[in-house]
Amino acid sequence: MVILIRVDDRLLHGQIICSWVPFIKADSLVVASDEAASDSLVSEIISACGCNELSVIVKSVADTAAYLNGEAVSSRVMLVVGELRDAMRLYDLGMKFSSINLGNIHHEDDGRVITPSIIVNREDEAHLRRFRDLGVSIEIRDIPRNESRSYVP
Repeated sequence: MVILIRVDDRLLHGQIICSWVPFIKADSLVVASDEAASDSLVSEIISACGCNELSVIVKSVADTAAYLNGEAVSSRVMLVVGELRDAMRLYDLGMKFSSINLGNIHHEDDGRVITPSIIVNREDEAHLRRFRDLGVSIEIRDIPRNESRSYVP
């Protein structure tokens, strides 16, 4: 069961492993990234962050959708994507979800600053509007102990 879907352009780092995973009691972490999945070194480095209590796997966006839609996943899964467009691709591939967490999005050259860690471009804003229209709640929160903020495009 997917417990949390997070958009984080850094994919896997301390905020996720040390804060989010224990907070949501995840025992599986899936990183959905075409770029990371196609680079064996990056994929191995990310997967090495796992331990006995946490499995970490890297899959392409399409493989992630097939994996999470096709199997009765019994673990508590945290899903991380690097970009809003990948979250939307997952949704369009049949992964229906009701909420999404925005952690780190940085489009500094052509972006609009929402928070210091959320800078969205026009494409991101279009995806956020579509998520809103689909009824997906959008939460901005970098770590669990910080206040959650809803995003309304």
